[in-house]
Amino acid sequence: MAKLPDKELLRVEEVSEYLNISKSTVYLYIDHGHLEAEKLGGCIRILRESVINFRLASKLRPLD
Repeated sequence: MAKLPDKELLRVEEVSEYLNISKSTVYLYIDHGHLEAEKLGGCIRILRESVINFRLASKLRPLD
């Protein structure tokens, strides 16, 4: 598994590599509210804290 970069806002590609999922799946998780993201200058950035919380929650209760 890739290491989660140590910065507050992450690119979709960084999150997909860390979670070992496709970029389109990251977008779906954002659309369904599983990952909190912001749009900055036309680019989507995911909050690092949201990725950590998502990872912890999925270990306890995998997504359906």
